[in-house]
Amino acid sequence: MQIKNVLARLSDPTRFGQHRDGAEAVDRKAVDASATGVGPSSSSSSGIREILAGYDVTNISPKAFSELLQKLRQSGLISDNDFQELSQIRSDLDREGVAPDQAVNLLDMYAKKVQAAEQADKFEETGAEATAASLRRRLDWLQKFAAAHEWPEAATINALA
Repeated sequence: MQIKNVLARLSDPTRFGQHRDGAEAVDRKAVDASATGVGPSSSSSSGIREILAGYDVTNISPKAFSELLQKLRQSGLISDNDFQELSQIRSDLDREGVAPDQAVNLLDMYAKKVQAAEQADKFEETGAEATAASLRRRLDWLQKFAAAHEWPEAATINALA
């Protein structure tokens, strides 16, 4: 056991404040491909980090979100199925009348959508469970994108997590 190394880290002032709270740790795990051992190669992970570093899904326009999806797809970093599912986000924005250049917080928007769908599911509305599951998957993607944007050095996206 190397107690000396543990104590050295605790007394190192440059490490103070790292992993400030549990939420940051959870967000970092969202982009950590090592959780399941399945993820993109290191070359594709740097491509993902590079692309996502330029897009903040907490302040993004529908036009910019479409550009993000196109870059991920053209780079081969997401599958066709993932692209189709993520394209539903753009369709939702169009249905809600969000202008192509209007900034929107997709995380907040989808958190509210999931909450509403889960409430509908509690009242046993037809199709609410499937809708809630689909919205949760989109929210999971957006959370991963946000974490990768905030901490581009963290790791790769694990689409299976």
